[in-house]
Amino acid sequence: MGTTETWISIIGSLASIGGAVWAFIEARKASKSASRAERVRSELVTRREMVEISQIHTETKRILGIVSRIGPSSSLNLLTGIDCSSIAKDVEEYCRLINEHSTHYSELFKNHALKLCSDLNDDITSLADATQQHEKKEIGTRIYHKINSFLPVAKNLADEKKETIVTGN
Repeated sequence: MGTTETWISIIGSLASIGGAVWAFIEARKASKSASRAERVRSELVTRREMVEISQIHTETKRILGIVSRIGPSSSLNLLTGIDCSSIAKDVEEYCRLINEHSTHYSELFKNHALKLCSDLNDDITSLADATQQHEKKEIGTRIYHKINSFLPVAKNLADEKKETIVTGN
């Protein structure tokens, strides 16, 4: 009986060692898979942020087009009949979009974005209430210049995010 028990013990020990090796190999595979999954997740988050930042740049250009109807190059004669409350609503939604995505901004960009929104608050109200053509043009020009001065900041942030994705940093 002593010999059989010894052999069973040896075979059990070898099986145990084999199981430990197998578990170690599987753990390494799982670790590599988890690392790959984390990398993919990180890349997806970065790409989503880039899309949202690019949207800010695109919306900045779009809102400039809308505001230009009552901006510096508009004619006082053509301002009659323009619905300024609708334009004010578009500018208000633009500010909301900027605030919504503020978590993706660097501190410098966040300061520019929040300042723009703060500076536009009174202009939005004034534009919605404007009735005279010269008022509409004055307020529209002010809004246009504020948003236009923000455009390079939005472009710079979008380019910065794109470069981050390209270089993988």
